[in-house]
Amino acid sequence: MSDLTVQDAKSIIEEQIETLKKRNKEPEWVTELRYKGLKAFFEAPHNDPVIKDPLDYIAKAEEEMYPEVKSLDELPPEMLALLDRLGIAEVEKKYIAGLAVQSDTSIVLNDFLKEWRKKGLIMESMEDAVRNHPYMKDLFMRQFNPYESKMAAYHTAVWNGGVFLHVDPGLKVPMPLHLFFLIQNSAMAQAPHIIIDAREGSEVHLIEGCTSPVLVRHSLHLDMSEVYVGKNANVKLSVLQNWPEYVHTRPMTRAIIEENGEFINTTVGLGTGRSNIANPKYIVKEGGYVELNGIILGQKDYYVDLGGEMDLEGQGARGMNASKSVIMDKSTVITRGLIRAKAPKTKGHISCDALILNPEAKMETYPGLASEVDDAELSHEAAIGKIREEELFYLMAHGLKEEEATQLIVKGFVNPLLKDIPLEFVIEIRKIIEMAVSGGM
Repeated sequence: MSDLTVQDAKSIIEEQIETLKKRNKEPEWVTELRYKGLKAFFEAPHNDPVIKDPLDYIAKAEEEMYPEVKSLDELPPEMLALLDRLGIAEVEKKYIAGLAVQSDTSIVLNDFLKEWRKKGLIMESMEDAVRNHPYMKDLFMRQFNPYESKMAAYHTAVWNGGVFLHVDPGLKVPMPLHLFFLIQNSAMAQAPHIIIDAREGSEVHLIEGCTSPVLVRHSLHLDMSEVYVGKNANVKLSVLQNWPEYVHTRPMTRAIIEENGEFINTTVGLGTGRSNIANPKYIVKEGGYVELNGIILGQKDYYVDLGGEMDLEGQGARGMNASKSVIMDKSTVITRGLIRAKAPKTKGHISCDALILNPEAKMETYPGLASEVDDAELSHEAAIGKIREEELFYLMAHGLKEEEATQLIVKGFVNPLLKDIPLEFVIEIRKIIEMAVSGGM
């Protein structure tokens, strides 16, 4: 439990707000929203099963910090060995080690972005966006209420970093855009805010990478994403998480999908951190489609609780919530899903599959379907089990060792949900799965 009093916490958050206000030269409406979050923080409910006291993450810890690392040669040998085993290129190693960025948020492909800005693509820091675009006042925090939880309130008060992605009507971006988040301080809450504003008929794919160098301990990643998918627009958001065991992650995602729009949200949790709790929410208008894909790799004694709520509000709206979990060691994985059919001719499906590789691992699934109309088509399915002996026997009879056979089965199990991930990332994901199954992580 934190030693901070309520007054101490209030003073610290106020100081953070004023620091961010001056540093970012924020519009007045942003600062007013921050103070609204501060007020809500002390009134909003808190029911996190793992983080008992959010005050623990308000200030940096008074513990001895690791020395600053300025080159790859100064990284701990075990981390360098891991990166080498993954076959990660030199520049990627620097990103993962937190050496290639100057702050907690880094946007890459700058030359590409400059060229495409002339065509109607804007990708800039959230701090710049709230200054540069007056209409941000109508988008920022439109889908969240700071009073819904202490986590939402704290994010509202001290959000820092993140990105604004805007795509003009009809613009189709031909290649994925990349965004990396790295935590570089111990006992801190990193709270980036992301807004995707895809106008009518546009297409875009954002890949969000999340990691932390081994030099950081006891941290909280508290990001918010607000997605606006315009009429006939197509948006893909792929989140690749590889957090170490001392990071707690609380991603909050909301999306509004307009008429005949499509939003595919894929999360690959290869390293979920000590705990990962999320419950994204989606509103789907007439003819729209939302797809939530989750791949979860439960390790050690990690706690993962991932949900997903879909409101099918327009005629013919559709929603799909699919998850595949590989659960090892003493980890706990909980998957939830709720689809509400509120308009005629809507369709929704929830699918949950899990492979349990250790008798001490735990899996729970809670699908929910609710309809307010009589012609909706809603369904769910779940399959939880272990690798079948005959599958192992078949592969081993063809020359594979048991460990190799297990790796192959696990990779085949998760592969269907990787269809929207670029090949170079799929290769890396498969390597990490191999290492995790063989106990090499």
